[in-house]
Amino acid sequence: MTRRFFTVASLLGLGVTTAQAQDKKGKALLLKGKVTEVGKDRLTVNHGDVAGFMGAMTMPYKVDKVDILSKVKVGDVIEATVYADDFTLYNVKVVPAPAAKQK
Repeated sequence: MTRRFFTVASLLGLGVTTAQAQDKKGKALLLKGKVTEVGKDRLTVNHGDVAGFMGAMTMPYKVDKVDILSKVKVGDVIEATVYADDFTLYNVKVVPAPAAKQK
């Protein structure tokens, strides 16, 4: 019982610490774009406007979890969380590419 209590308490504490770290980074912003290069420690992404942060551009970003680099490939469309003045992609997800417009 005591071990379970400390495990749950530790996990809850970790969640609070993570939330506090994100609060210090500021408001979470959504970045959507297409991967143009996968490096050994970063992704280069051609993305649209990130409201409140930057205009559309192609640039390299560090990633919060390097294991994503083995799962993402050039041409994939991704979504990730970014924070103003922090050029790191958090919680990178590959998403379906937008459907082509019909004429």
